[in-house]
Amino acid sequence: MRTPLIIFLLLFFSIRGFSQDKDDSVKTSVTKKALNEGIKLITRSSRDSVLVEKSTEQFLPFEGKVIRNIYVQSIGFEKSIYGNEKPLNQKIGRAANKVHTNTRERTIRQHLFIRPNERLNPYKLGDNERFLRERDFILDSRLVVSQVEDTDSVDITVITRDVFAIGMSAGGSFPSAPRLSLYHANLGGRAQRIQVNFLLDQDRSPKSGYGVSFQKSSFLGTFADLELFYTELNEGSSVGEETEFATGIIIDRKLVSPYSRIAGGAQWSRNWSKNVYSRPDSSFLDYSYDLFDLWVGYNLGVNKAFSNRKRTFLALRIFDGYFTKSPETDATRNNRIYNDSRGILGAITLYKRDFFKTQYVFGFGRTEDVPYGYSFTGTAGIVRQLNSQRPYLGIDFDYSKAFNNGGFYSINVDAASYFKSSNFEDAIISSTFSYFTQAWNLGAYKVRNSANIGFARIFYPFASDWLQIDSSIIPDLRVRDFQASSRVNFGTTTTLYTPWSVLGFRVAPFLAINLARMNCSLCENETRDFTGFSGGIRIRNENLIFGTMEIRMTYIPNDESGESKFGFSFRQNLRFRDSDTFVTAPSLIQYN
Repeated sequence: MRTPLIIFLLLFFSIRGFSQDKDDSVKTSVTKKALNEGIKLITRSSRDSVLVEKSTEQFLPFEGKVIRNIYVQSIGFEKSIYGNEKPLNQKIGRAANKVHTNTRERTIRQHLFIRPNERLNPYKLGDNERFLRERDFILDSRLVVSQVEDTDSVDITVITRDVFAIGMSAGGSFPSAPRLSLYHANLGGRAQRIQVNFLLDQDRSPKSGYGVSFQKSSFLGTFADLELFYTELNEGSSVGEETEFATGIIIDRKLVSPYSRIAGGAQWSRNWSKNVYSRPDSSFLDYSYDLFDLWVGYNLGVNKAFSNRKRTFLALRIFDGYFTKSPETDATRNNRIYNDSRGILGAITLYKRDFFKTQYVFGFGRTEDVPYGYSFTGTAGIVRQLNSQRPYLGIDFDYSKAFNNGGFYSINVDAASYFKSSNFEDAIISSTFSYFTQAWNLGAYKVRNSANIGFARIFYPFASDWLQIDSSIIPDLRVRDFQASSRVNFGTTTTLYTPWSVLGFRVAPFLAINLARMNCSLCENETRDFTGFSGGIRIRNENLIFGTMEIRMTYIPNDESGESKFGFSFRQNLRFRDSDTFVTAPSLIQYN
């Protein structure tokens, strides 16, 4: 009896082994073909035409088919998005592979919201591909669909290309107060970011300070991002004028797709001022406060037809900022910044949003996702500030459109007001318009122009500040002592993307002009004009996590004091606005 049993067991396991080998062979064949296709989609040379493609274009032929298997493949640094790189750059890429841990398969799967055995929704695949691409440790991602022969099923291969996740940045004032940041954005290939910031300031006591934070993307596969932090460098909410220490926790779950149901978040922090610059007790503001913020939202219409992206989103938010110790001065007693602020807000959002893929907006050839569609949000609630409880009502409208040639524009209009005894208080109307031309090919060069126009006006101020100018309107200029009730601003930029490369770093020179006019309604028709003329270069190595770096020199003929000056600035991580945001928490309209 033993012999037949042994023979049966041998045959059983040999068949299973053969079947497994066959399955592995099929998997290898599918992923190899998909990987080659993914490399073609990601790679481009400097002479290629600029990509202009809807996010669903590659997936529409497979709509409604059953997803059988989902595979995950990664591309190493030796494969450049620019095709064949110089031998030195290839050697650098191979060296980087030896010290870099690619994002683990399990981590990628924690960022997938497509599942086996469900019908293929091309719009959902486009959302997931873009969601992966938005992670700061991933350069590009592609989902490649492979038809299974003689069935109505498909296999999907998720292909990702990491960036080198170790980075640093320098800032502050040299040599008296240098500031250094060191971080790893993908520790162990698990989408974990740890960052340490350090400041050495000769005027501080003690002279050094630091901050540390930990972040986890899609914690436990929930699509919720977790952050823990402690800082001595004024990096928290920092509502006051003093240097603030802070510690806290943030949980943020965005609405990753119109086919998702829940979004929300929570935040708690403890913040306190610290007299690190040894100011006299009479002028130092000694205070501490706690912040608590919680919101949740529900997405209606997720079961509509695949192609119907119209949705209604309902959300509720509770926030509370209370001072455990208030500064004891007359100047701060009636200042909203140094007083408790709490409220409850509800919002309804009607939206429809799609995306197209392009390049050369702020990236240097990487895929960038540009949204188009509309969003209309109405927000209402009760807010308590300066011992006054007031109803709040606001509306926000966004509309954006893309052209077939790759140009696009967006319009935003906001209006909001508090109410007291049926009268308006702290009312605001603002609008912005931005336009990006298509990226023109000039041989191996690319040129893209952009322009923006903004308008803001406040009415019946009570607890709000007057309008200001900061570096987002005119670089290296800050105007805050002029009591402006209205402001108009305009800016235009021309950027030339070159094929020049030094050790993988590419450069793009730019020229910009920024104008602003401010009016004071309480003054005798006083109007002030400000101008900035800028030039500089943008630098990026698409293999690194630094993002686009910008070195800018600005000439300002008349600053707030009426004097001319030159300004110098350095910025990192320039990018198009977050394209993974469909809706946001109910909020009060912010302006400066």
